[in-house]
Amino acid sequence: MGEVCRQGPTEAENVVTSRSGVWWAADHPDRRVPGTLVRAGSTWSLNLVGTLLPLENHGGAVSLVSPMTIYGMCLGTRCTLAPAYLSGQQEPGRRYDVPRDERAADDDQHSQLWTAHSFLEGDALPNDALFHGASLELTGLSAWWPLSGFGRRRIDPSEVRGYEPPESTVADCGNGLTITIWASLRETSGWNRYHSVVERVCMQVVSNTGLTLTQLQEQVIMPLRSLLAIISHRRVECFNLRLRPLDDNYPDQARFGYPIAVDPGMIDGEAEVASDRPGERPTFTADDTDLRSFIPAWLALAKVNSLPISAAEARHASGVLQTEVVEVVNAAETLHRTTHSEPSDYPLADKVLDILKESERTSRKERNTVYSAVKMTQLRLETRLLQLAEGLGAEFCTWFFQSGAKDWAFVASAIRNALSHGYPTEHRLEHDAEALVGVLRVTQAVIQLRLLVAAGLPHGDPLKALVERDPMFVAVRNQTVANWPALAATMR
Repeated sequence: MGEVCRQGPTEAENVVTSRSGVWWAADHPDRRVPGTLVRAGSTWSLNLVGTLLPLENHGGAVSLVSPMTIYGMCLGTRCTLAPAYLSGQQEPGRRYDVPRDERAADDDQHSQLWTAHSFLEGDALPNDALFHGASLELTGLSAWWPLSGFGRRRIDPSEVRGYEPPESTVADCGNGLTITIWASLRETSGWNRYHSVVERVCMQVVSNTGLTLTQLQEQVIMPLRSLLAIISHRRVECFNLRLRPLDDNYPDQARFGYPIAVDPGMIDGEAEVASDRPGERPTFTADDTDLRSFIPAWLALAKVNSLPISAAEARHASGVLQTEVVEVVNAAETLHRTTHSEPSDYPLADKVLDILKESERTSRKERNTVYSAVKMTQLRLETRLLQLAEGLGAEFCTWFFQSGAKDWAFVASAIRNALSHGYPTEHRLEHDAEALVGVLRVTQAVIQLRLLVAAGLPHGDPLKALVERDPMFVAVRNQTVANWPALAATMR
C-alpha cells in the first residue's frame, strides 16, 4: 500500500484570521509592544498599542517612514513581517484619565498600524535569510502534471489498496537549483469528522547555496505561477508554501522538515484544490514535452522577459483598453529583442553617415544622432512583430492568422505607434474598440505561444495540433472583431 500523508482538520477549519502577541523591531529588540495581526485582503495589518520605534513627528506623512522588518511572538511561536510599512498612527488626546503623578512610561497610549506583504510563521528571520528548500502547491498543477490514475476522487482511507504514486519529475535548473514535482495521497477530515483520501500534486524546490524568500518568489514561484496561468487561461495561486532554512545551527528536526510557513491562511488551499476541474486540460501537459528540460528553460527565459510574461498572463481586471494595447505590443517588441539577434549590418544608415561626412556641414554629434535614428528604421516594429509570429512556424502562422500575419503586424504596429506617440491619423483606428480588442487578444496569444516555443514546445504543425485542442486559443484564431486585411487596407 502506498504511503498516506495524514492531515488533521481541513485547512478551512484551521484558518486563523488573527494572531495576538508581542512585537518588536529588529533594531529595538528590547522594545516589545502588544498587538494583533489580521489578514486584510492580500496583505497583513498589524494593530499595535504602543510604538515600535521612538515616536517621530512626520507631519502626518507616515509614508516617509522607511519599511522595516517586524518580529513577533504569538502563543510561543516566533514570526516575521517583511517588508512592513507604517500606514497609520494615532496619539492620545491631551486629557488623560490617569492622574499626572500616577503616569508611567509603560502607559503608552499611542497606537500604530503597520501593513505587510509577507508573513512568516515559525521564526524571526532577517530579510537576507537563506532557505535550502521549499514545499508548495499551485492552482492547476494537477492538470499540468499527470496523476497516477487514482484521480481526484475522495475515498475512504480503508479503500486504498496498492497505491503507487507516479514517477516524480526532477528538473536540474543549474547553479545547484533543483525542482521536483510529485504526487501523494493526503488524508483529511471534514466538519463531520469524515475521513477521506485525495491525491495531491506538490512541488519541492532545493537550492544548495540557498535562496532568500524574494529570490525564491522572483526566480521560481512567480515564473511557474505565470506559466500555469498562461496555459490554463485562469488565475493561479501559490499556497501551502513552507520553507526549510539554510542554517546548520537549526535543530535537526527543523532542518529536515519545513518549519517556516509563508502567509498561512492567506490562500484557502482547499478551495484552490477544489477549483481544479477534473476535465480541465491546459495548452500542454507533461505528456506533451519533457519537463526536465522545459522547466529550466522557462526559468531562464523568465529572467530576461519579465514584461512579456506579465503581459502574457491571463488577466481578469478591466483597464483602459488603449493602455493595455500599448503595453502588450511593447511586450511583444521586448520579446523579439530577447529571442532574436539584432542586425549586424545597417547599409542604409552607413550610406547616410557617409553622405553627412562628405557634406562637412554637420558635427560629429549630429551625425551620430542621425545615424542612430536611421538604424532604428531598418528594423521597424512591424518587422519585429512579424518575425516574432514567424517563429511559431510557417504552417502555424498560415493557419492561425488565416494568411493575414503581415496585415496583423502592420495594423498592430501602426495602432501602437499612434497611441504611444500621440500623433493624429486619418483612419482613427486607434480609437476603434473592435480593432483594439483584436490587436490586444491576438498579440497576447502570439506572446504566449512564442514564450512556450522558446522554452521547448515544438513549432509548426506539432504546435498547431496542441493549440487546436485549446478552446481559448481556437477562439482567438476564429475571432471576427478585427479583419486584418480590411483594416490594413483602410490604413494604407
